[in-house]
Amino acid sequence: MNVTNTMDALLAHGYTRKMANAYLGVVQREDANTIFDPDYRAWAHSHGFYAIDAYAFGLTEETVDDYLSDYEYHRTWPLNSWNRAWIDDKMTMNYMLFGTEWEDLMPEAYFYASTKGLIPLTHAHGKGGYQAFLELLREKGEFACKPCNGQRAAGFDKLGYADGQYLVDNQPATEDDVIHFLDEHPNNIYTEFFHPGMGMEKVSPVIHTLRVLTCNPTGMEVHMCGTYLRFAGGTNGDDSKANYIYPDKHDIYDINVDFDLQTGEFGKGALIYPNRVVMTDTHPETGGSFQGKMDCWPELRERLMRLSEHLDLLEWMGYDVCFTDHGPKIIEINSHSGVKYLQFYHPFKKDPFLRDYFAAKQEKIDALVRRAEADPNLLVRRNNGGAY
Repeated sequence: MNVTNTMDALLAHGYTRKMANAYLGVVQREDANTIFDPDYRAWAHSHGFYAIDAYAFGLTEETVDDYLSDYEYHRTWPLNSWNRAWIDDKMTMNYMLFGTEWEDLMPEAYFYASTKGLIPLTHAHGKGGYQAFLELLREKGEFACKPCNGQRAAGFDKLGYADGQYLVDNQPATEDDVIHFLDEHPNNIYTEFFHPGMGMEKVSPVIHTLRVLTCNPTGMEVHMCGTYLRFAGGTNGDDSKANYIYPDKHDIYDINVDFDLQTGEFGKGALIYPNRVVMTDTHPETGGSFQGKMDCWPELRERLMRLSEHLDLLEWMGYDVCFTDHGPKIIEINSHSGVKYLQFYHPFKKDPFLRDYFAAKQEKIDALVRRAEADPNLLVRRNNGGAY
């Protein structure tokens, strides 16, 4: 497939404007980035792949048809209808699952920074405002802080209190510093802070992420389609830093490990740089082994499958799960999660279910584009993010 990477071409081909802007933004930044071989970058872009993905996959003319391209994946947005608001917003997701059989998998939710001030959530003892926030921070010892509806781990911070001292991102702070932080971070949600456990603390002191992809196209038939483990790199053990950094510089890498969705065994670690891959069996900063097995996985897998059945109007979900000192937990659920690292281990188009699923989605959009020749408003509605 050869593509034309312009806004007009993408919109005419059934893209939403939101995803066209996102996709073209990456293509344009890569065009200006000198770390990529210009010819290989241009070849990847002409086939609808970001250069960083092409390098990760070792993409060639012989293998290019094994992978779902970035162009194709962005074109399918939104795979979920308006119900994606159930999970795109972390506070809404907390209330959706509070009081259900999955409540124990969710982080405790403390406060939301709204235009009305600090609003208490499900685990804040019903009291709002600065003093209630500080009181609960002293009680709990630490909060995870992040945008209520962010992405790519952007905006992650940590607030703490230990031995009579407040902390902002593990640095000493005053009460006024904490209040200033709250004022400077509108739309933040403050939740339980997770520490790795169940053996994962031996790999890294910073929380990891197990991405679990489920697909439920009929609402009654859940497929678990892929998994992988991500560990933090470049943090020097500082758990106030996010465990993901977008790899757009020569020395930045993501640490990924294959995870067997049937057995819970993991291995085949990889440092994925923007323009190269280095395979490794150990964490480059801690020496922790990337070989192991999560014995709790069969039970957790079953619980996630039941949750996908429960949220049956959402057909495409990317769970971010971690293994903590208090058991497995769900960090968040994504309605259009990235597929690069899932495909690093298991190319989508080599999987019969995923190949057919995305082929059907592309055909629906193709049909919409053909009908739009008679009724241009069809694409106007699609450009506004309507389902198809």
